[in-house]
Amino acid sequence: MAQNSAYTVQVEGLREFQRNIRALRDREVTKKVRLVNKAAAEIVKPEAMRTAPAGKRDAKSNRRYRPGKLGRSVKVVASAKSAQIKAGSASRVPYAATVHFGYPKRNIRPNRFLFRAMARKGRQVSETYEREISTLVRDHLESE
Repeated sequence: MAQNSAYTVQVEGLREFQRNIRALRDREVTKKVRLVNKAAAEIVKPEAMRTAPAGKRDAKSNRRYRPGKLGRSVKVVASAKSAQIKAGSASRVPYAATVHFGYPKRNIRPNRFLFRAMARKGRQVSETYEREISTLVRDHLESE
């Protein structure tokens, strides 16, 4: 059950910028935009890993259960259009969405650690993104 984040960074003129990048058809610039997106999202990753619930092992725990898997599963996925911070995987950490969004029928309260991490680091993400995109435009687009 994927839901959109309550915390996003809005950039004025981003669509026009993306359109101009696609029109250039320059793979190097596209790759650098993806790296800028990834660098901005990487700021949130340590905070999300730190605040992810670790769970605890008790006598009834499955032998394979290892506390802390959810925090270790946090990763950044970036493209030229966006960057996302994700947690969990279908095979290794299938309960990530349940922990994050909750499951009212089973009395599992939501623990929105990804949203909180973004809220704490949002200003730093937007400053980094603005600085890196400005540098990219100055170095690659204005010099041509």
